[in-house]
Formats: sequence, structure tokens, C-alpha cells
Amino acid sequence: MKGSIWVQKETPRNRIQTYWGRRFAFLRWPLDIFEERVAATREAGFFSHRARSTLYPIRGVRYWWVLCALKDEARRLKRRIRIADVGCSKGFMKDFTGDGLDAEWVGLDMMIDDPALENRGYHEAHECDFDGPLPLPDDSVDVAVFLHVIEHLPRPSFTMQELSRILRPGGLLLAGSPVAPGPIAWIRERQLRSRLSKGTVGPGGHINSLACGRWRNLVKECGLDLRILTGTFLARWSGSPLENRAWWLRLNQLWGALFPSLGGEAYLSARKPGFPNS
Repeated sequence: MKGSIWVQKETPRNRIQTYWGRRFAFLRWPLDIFEERVAATREAGFFSHRARSTLYPIRGVRYWWVLCALKDEARRLKRRIRIADVGCSKGFMKDFTGDGLDAEWVGLDMMIDDPALENRGYHEAHECDFDGPLPLPDDSVDVAVFLHVIEHLPRPSFTMQELSRILRPGGLLLAGSPVAPGPIAWIRERQLRSRLSKGTVGPGGHINSLACGRWRNLVKECGLDLRILTGTFLARWSGSPLENRAWWLRLNQLWGALFPSLGGEAYLSARKPGFPNS
């Protein structure tokens, strides 16, 4: 009817499709990209010697996962994308991404290695404290990459709010961390905070332990829409001959998708509302 708004009715099939898409997105991402980028960065020094001696080191899943999501986002937007690499260190994420992505990279870290980031092609680099406002304007990046940083931060909720702030409407957060079941994560975090108060954990050490439920709450609190939340591995044996087998990698990913809090590490994507086709 003219002037009416059509709303698709939610059905069990739609719910299943949504569940499948959020848990099993990795199934549509090819492993040839994984093998190619591991080989290209084998001597960069970011993987341990054992991890870089195999075709599909499970430690590399975090980088492959983000690379595939970035490629999807670039295809969706059909233009150069601006990426904030939050916790960029020496720039391995961009190095792993290679030259096949039309993107402008902004590096943020507590200690900036300017020569390393310039050598890897970062367009900007900002030294900053993640417990304070990020040095980027509102609505200024298309994607924020936030890998294995949150477990080190004193105020995760504050930093998540800052990430939401710098994302453009429709922007994408790609994040990951170690993960544990809720009760274990709670106990572990109390232990970590106790060590911090006693001075046995220094600045930059692990002070948070996250469960998938906590990730969901953090995403919701900062106003983002969770799209994918999945785990990574059942067992990570760096350098094992099994890491030369694609089926072993897929088996670990399947375990992580079915039991995210038992998957060692969790990865998620969340979108900022505002883009009409998001």
C-alpha cells in the first residue's frame, strides 16, 4: 500500500539464519587468504618461531578474521575506508592485510614506533592513553580494529564508548580478546585486580577477564548493534603438524562457533546505527 511501511515478520527460519550468520560467518571466508598472508608475513617477527612454521597457525586466526571482515566492508562501501587500528603496536595488522585493500590506516597506541608504522604505510599515528579520550574526532573512521587490547584496560566501558564515538554512522567495530566462561572469568578478574593492587601486575598487563556475556553487554552499553560473536579454537598447539591441515583449523573454528566461551579467544563485529542499508 502506498505510504505504508512494510516490516518483515520474524519467523523461526529468520532467527536461524541470523544465528547462523552471527556464529558461522567464518565459513564463507576462504582459507587461501590465510595461507597466503601467513607466508607473506612469515619473517616479520610477529608470530613466534613455532607459530610461523606452519600453514595455518591458529594464532593467526585473529588477523585473518579481521582481514576478511575488512574486505567485506570495503566491498560494501565501494570506496576507500578509514581504519583506526587501536593498539596497533608495530603495525602487524596492516602488514598482514597486505596491499589488496584500499584503506587509510590510523594507528593508536600507548607507545608509538613511528619508523615501524611509517614503514608499514600508516597514514597517521597517535600516541595516547586508552583510559582517556581518543585523539580522533567524532564520526571520523569507518572501522575500528580493537584486537587483544581490552583485557589490559582499567575502564573497558569507557574505551568502548570512545570507540563508538569515533565510528561514523554505520561504522564497524572489529574486536577480540581471550575469553572464558562467566564464573571463571569473574574469578580470574578478581585475581588479576588483586595482583594489580599489590603491584605484581604492572601497567599494560592483563587486568580483565572477559566472558561472551560481558562482551555483549559492553557492545549494547555503547550503542552498537552486535553482528557476529564467535570463538576461535578448541586447542592451540603452536607448531603442531595439525596446523598444516585446513580441516584442523575449521574444526577449531567450529568448536569456537558452537561454544564461544570455551573457544580460548572470542571475536566480534558490531555496527554503529545510522547507515540505511547496514
